[in-house]
Amino acid sequence: MSLFIHRALGHFLMNEAGGDSGGGALDVNGGAMAFAALLDPPIAAEQPEGTEEHPEQPVEPKVEAELEEEAKPGESEEEPQTFTVKIDGKEVQVPLSELLNGYQRQSDYTKKTMEAAEQRKTADAVVQQAQQERQQYAGELQRMAVQLEGVLEQQSQIDWNELRETDPMEFLKQQHLFQQRQALYQKNMSEQQQLAQQFQHEQAQAHQSYLAEQQDNLLAKLPDWKDDAKAAAEKTAISKFLQEQGFEAEDISSIADHRHVIVARKAMLYDQLMAKANVQAKKVQEAPQRVVKPGVTVNGNADGRTTAAKRHAKSGTVESGAEVFLQFLD
Repeated sequence: MSLFIHRALGHFLMNEAGGDSGGGALDVNGGAMAFAALLDPPIAAEQPEGTEEHPEQPVEPKVEAELEEEAKPGESEEEPQTFTVKIDGKEVQVPLSELLNGYQRQSDYTKKTMEAAEQRKTADAVVQQAQQERQQYAGELQRMAVQLEGVLEQQSQIDWNELRETDPMEFLKQQHLFQQRQALYQKNMSEQQQLAQQFQHEQAQAHQSYLAEQQDNLLAKLPDWKDDAKAAAEKTAISKFLQEQGFEAEDISSIADHRHVIVARKAMLYDQLMAKANVQAKKVQEAPQRVVKPGVTVNGNADGRTTAAKRHAKSGTVESGAEVFLQFLD
């Protein structure tokens, strides 16, 4: 600060002596202002103590590699976690996100299936309750009809001509009752007929639903029957087989349970297999016997066929025929 004061005083003295080339003599006001400047010098932009002024450092350009890394943000991200699962017998790498989505879809499907089953169960309970109430109502109608028939039968025994002449008031009363009971009886019969038609309609719908369910179960057990031509051919063969076993055409057409169809098909295929085995055994039996020279080894499989054929010729059982057939499969 003392150095600043000395410089200001020197400047002040030079101005006062006229040594400043840029101005004239300093007057009183100028001197006062100069002296005030000495007492309160202008405050420059102060910097915190202990810090030094540093020129602004230029921003260095980024390295080309860093720019490339910023241009490819996907490469720096972590790769998704994958798991090995088996699909259609093949191992496949599946990301965790897809597994979670699949699990969520399966959960949603299971939830919807359970909700549908619960709704179906509730609907079945409502239908069953309605059927019970309808059956009770039908029973009441039948009992009422029996009572009306009895009363109408009694009134039909009245001598209406005599009653009209002897007691006109009673005649009118009985005639009115008879007409009311007849109308009520006709209404009762009509109501019973409507209930019977509704019951038949519901039974037909239930039977169609049952047939559709059995058809789905049958196709699940016999996928080949999804081919209509193959299914029709085997159905015809099964029907013929059952007729040969003594079944009536009406009994065959009424088969609805898919388990009965599967059992009948297995029985038919088994009979066809046994028939082929019997034919093959007969051919072996009728074939000329080979003469084996001494020292020549007989083929073991041919010897087994011959032995099985002879055994079947003696016993004639289904088991011996199957044994002959198996010998030819070896």
